[in-house]
Amino acid sequence: MMASEKVDIRYAFKVLFLCLASVNLGHTFDFLWLGVLFAIYFVVIGVLNATRRREFAKRPRYNKILAYGAIVPLALFWVMSPSVENGVSPYLIFLPGIYLLYLAALQERSRGNGGFEAFVAFDGVGALLFGMYMVPHGWGFVGLVGFLLALCAYSRRGTAPYKYGLFLLVIAALGAISYGGWQYWKTQRYRYGAQMAENYYQRERMMGFDPVAALGSFGSNYSSRYNSQVVLRVWDKQPSRYFKAASYEKYVAGIWKLPTKFAKRLYPAYYQVDYAVFETADSLTKADSLREVEQIWVQSTLNNFGFVFAPYGVVGFAAKDVDSLTYYAGGMVQGLDGNGKRSDWHYFKCKPVSMETSPGVCSLPDSLMAPSEGDLLVGERYLPLIDTVIAAMGLRDSAAVDSAALAKSMPDSLVLQKMLAYYLANFTYSLSVPGITRWNGAKNEPLAVFWREKQGFCEYYATLSTLVLRRLGIPSRYVTGFANPEVVEGLPYSIFRRKHSHAWVEAYVDNRWVIFDPTPPILPQFAESPSWWSVKWEGVRGRFARVMHALKEGEWRRVVDSWQNQSTALLESPILYVVLVILVVGFAGRKIYIAYKLSTKDRAYVSARSLEWTKKLDSAEKALASIGLRRAPGETVGKFAERCRIAFSRLAENQTNLKKIQKAKNALAVLNDYEKERWTK
Repeated sequence: MMASEKVDIRYAFKVLFLCLASVNLGHTFDFLWLGVLFAIYFVVIGVLNATRRREFAKRPRYNKILAYGAIVPLALFWVMSPSVENGVSPYLIFLPGIYLLYLAALQERSRGNGGFEAFVAFDGVGALLFGMYMVPHGWGFVGLVGFLLALCAYSRRGTAPYKYGLFLLVIAALGAISYGGWQYWKTQRYRYGAQMAENYYQRERMMGFDPVAALGSFGSNYSSRYNSQVVLRVWDKQPSRYFKAASYEKYVAGIWKLPTKFAKRLYPAYYQVDYAVFETADSLTKADSLREVEQIWVQSTLNNFGFVFAPYGVVGFAAKDVDSLTYYAGGMVQGLDGNGKRSDWHYFKCKPVSMETSPGVCSLPDSLMAPSEGDLLVGERYLPLIDTVIAAMGLRDSAAVDSAALAKSMPDSLVLQKMLAYYLANFTYSLSVPGITRWNGAKNEPLAVFWREKQGFCEYYATLSTLVLRRLGIPSRYVTGFANPEVVEGLPYSIFRRKHSHAWVEAYVDNRWVIFDPTPPILPQFAESPSWWSVKWEGVRGRFARVMHALKEGEWRRVVDSWQNQSTALLESPILYVVLVILVVGFAGRKIYIAYKLSTKDRAYVSARSLEWTKKLDSAEKALASIGLRRAPGETVGKFAERCRIAFSRLAENQTNLKKIQKAKNALAVLNDYEKERWTK
């Protein structure tokens, strides 16, 4: 093995590569100080090796206990790392990266004495790769430079410089080709014109659940190739028929708008309409309360624009990692993960329990079920049309002229029955309304055209019905969501596809909110059944999603989250630090006490005569060493004295060495005296 490090430009490249990997990893995960510490460490080790101040034999041995022991705290931290909605926790990437960097540091420190160059390279490249996860803007170039340094550092020794240049040119050419291809794709992606734009619209602007619900946004569900895509999986074999997303307040020019100002900040345990948000510490999700409620998991496979869907009558929904949501009076919640998307949630419904044993435990407060002023708003421009509809449907007495008289003209339940009967007798379901384009031009009032043509889809029926009921003094809401789920035998869940999106009415009748769906039955040509293969493939995908959910958010994750909450509370407690100080002081005191006892014991067993003979023997061996006589390791004093006597008999008398020879003879006499007297007291 070489006595010291052979240093060249390749070694400098390796040190720079390790430094870049350290700084990049620390900067990516907001632990820049830790990355800088690792970089300083690699620079110090590199300087020691480059200046030959540390030979291979003098380097510390590679300690496997340090390498394997670090796995325990990092693994515990990895398991207890907080989960992240719609993504991967950065800690799940950072912790393996920092461990690889730690191993590279140990291997480089002991390289040549238990550490290996191959492991330094592997761990360093691994740390660099982990540091490229969600790398901040502009730092991708640092990673590229790091890879180039690693290639140069571990290239074959003696490689000609021009070969490095050729390699860089190849990398630059490939990068230029990739960049050029990306730019070409960006400029040509709309080359296919209207068809591509239409497909994009149908794929992204799904189900009419945009922040504003324009009439016509549901129509493309059945006419596009995406109408059979699965949107929601509800892990309940018999889910409710209607799943609500939002209710809207103000109707203007063919658009239902949410309130311009939100009404509340929705916090845990605050109820509104049907929904509430619950964290793990909320009363509803505690172990003693779970006997009264059933938790249902809902998975959204597509972008749902931030809506959370839940059936009527649920006592709450749980959005994980959400402290508060922006709640609108129209019933919509936003801001679930900061970008308007949501992948899954839970809702809670009451279990069938005896009211004698648990009265009122699982119910909604009555005070939050009352209508608001917005549930009676009707624009002035629609009053002539609405009055015409009311008269045609026979929903008021001919003598009733004001709103108060309208409200008393007939029972509310009878109003709903007559309205539904009129639609069934005079209207047909259609995916389009003749004379109305998607953008609802200003020349054509959508509701007037719908009333004239007597055909349309759910949005038109629900919109006209909501305004009619409000005109009659019945609080009503326009609602969007899903209806009539697909229940497939053998699946542990039910499915809502794009074509199950729907709009209906909530009406406040007999002091409670009821579902009123005025849309006539969908014609058979619009209700195609999915193919056998799509049903089977969906079953495979659904079961796989359930397994992944159990692994990510199962009961074990709840236990881990509980551990994390407890560990966080412990770390914030001063008692922990007092205990740590006591343990450190106790450990240090014990070490000092043991060292003192050992030193006292050594002094007690070493007599003054032994100390005197030790000094004499040291002085005698130095005198003999001056003429070339040295005691070999393990050689006894008696053997050494005998060898010295033989050497003296052969030594010629030399005038210049008489003084040294005399000292050596005196030293030999000391050795002889030690052999004679060492066993005497």
